[in-house]
Amino acid sequence: MAGSFYTFSMIRTFLFFIFFFTSVNVIRAQESFIGDINYQLLEKYVDLALKNYPKRKMYKASELSAKAKIGVAKATYLDAFTASYNYSPNNAARYNTANPYTLNGIQFGIYFNLGILFRTPALVRQAKEEHNEKFYQAQEYDILLKSEVKKTYFEYLRENADLRVKAQTYIDNKAASDGLRYKFEKGEASLDDYTKAKTLTSYANSERLLAELNLLKAKEELEALIGEELKNVK
Repeated sequence: MAGSFYTFSMIRTFLFFIFFFTSVNVIRAQESFIGDINYQLLEKYVDLALKNYPKRKMYKASELSAKAKIGVAKATYLDAFTASYNYSPNNAARYNTANPYTLNGIQFGIYFNLGILFRTPALVRQAKEEHNEKFYQAQEYDILLKSEVKKTYFEYLRENADLRVKAQTYIDNKAASDGLRYKFEKGEASLDDYTKAKTLTSYANSERLLAELNLLKAKEELEALIGEELKNVK
């Protein structure tokens, strides 16, 4: 009876240490997460996102288009002026019956439209303000995109660290469960304890698989932002 009680206590202690070492692994992963950050690589990810992300290109194109409209607005000044000429051969009649004010030779004339002349400065100011709006929108999006790349990178590292923990937890639980099965087969452990150990191992495996899925999702999100596969960025 005393031997059975002693074996029972050992099994309970054994299960307790499974939970204990699992918690220690989680704490270690949390402590080492910051150490995984590679700021030089992160800057490369940010630069690639600014270069490749389609929506950022759209904002940049809108800014350049608005800038071009400033030149178009300034060119409107030229519309206020109109030049013309009239040529009448020297051997032609001195006076033109259709227009008696036309003289022989070449005549030049310059006309200007005051309405266009006074309206153009307002058009230029409007074009400049529209350009400023597009410029600030592009700047704002650059800030948001940089922040999104950094958050996604940090999330990727967190998921990677989480997978290391879950993978190690599964290995530890699997080893413990196999050891308990050996004891169970020898009659040194109860079916209840063996079943609990198997349940813990199954749960640890499910957590490991979920961590793998989360890591793949984070990797996919980061690659979508930077427009490159992570393996190609060194």
